[in-house]
Amino acid sequence: MVRTLIIAGLLVVPLSACVGLSRSTPMTPVSEAASYRIQSVQLVVDPEIETTTDFDEIFRERVQAALDQCAVGSRPLRLDAAISRLDRANPVQVAIIGGANVLRGSARLVEPSTGRVVGEYEIGHTVIGARVAVFEMAESEEQLSTAFGEELCDQAFSTTQ
Repeated sequence: MVRTLIIAGLLVVPLSACVGLSRSTPMTPVSEAASYRIQSVQLVVDPEIETTTDFDEIFRERVQAALDQCAVGSRPLRLDAAISRLDRANPVQVAIIGGANVLRGSARLVEPSTGRVVGEYEIGHTVIGARVAVFEMAESEEQLSTAFGEELCDQAFSTTQ
């Protein structure tokens, strides 16, 4: 049954825009999530990863926008995000056979006044796209930054939505 669903999903990919796959998991879930909001986003990117000069700003803006929708409490937190993998699909390959944009990293939620870590998460997201998705897949840094924020929303703040 599961095998049939996977095969059916892969057959639909060439006809669709994009398919997102989550690989996120809580390491230390935040308690009282409804009472928190994200005040600031700090980012560290593995030095081996090549990004555009605007990636830091793109990431902060996209992640903050996603978190503003789900983390709506009054107590401030700082998000310390670390990116360990960022793979961008080749647009020509996407147009012909398909490709994937991949993000792996971690999120640490910290109380800024005390430095106490209140939650830690492994964040992973893969977007598979083909043919008609070539333009969407080309904006990989934007796509994956938004996905990071949405993954953290789902993992840490989904009970507050």
